[in-house]
Amino acid sequence: MPRLGHVNIRTVRLAETVAFYESVLGFTRGDAATMDDQSRNAWMYDADGRPCVHLNAPRDGDGVKPGDGSCLDHVAFDCEDEPGTRGRLERAGIAYARREYPRAHLVQLVVHDPNGVKVELTFRLD
Repeated sequence: MPRLGHVNIRTVRLAETVAFYESVLGFTRGDAATMDDQSRNAWMYDADGRPCVHLNAPRDGDGVKPGDGSCLDHVAFDCEDEPGTRGRLERAGIAYARREYPRAHLVQLVVHDPNGVKVELTFRLD
């Protein structure tokens, strides 16, 4: 059965986007081994060392501009420590929506990264 390998986000806000995934979500920036130009690419690794988000700056002429839309609706991450995550979001001044799903024993925080990508943070309720 296939599983999610990674999400790729093309952005003109590379540094800002790396900072969001590091400081707010706790990912670690690592080597983008598949790319020659490391200054234009970043892999964001989870706590287990898996690359989850590939960020890359568009090349000249690619036509990617801030606010451009795409067919991507959202990216979802299974998370822990909802109170700690809410604290980081609030300290960073990032708005979020909190949704409870008692039947599924889940709560979600929905945020947007610097590119407008909707990011769904899912926490299991005990």
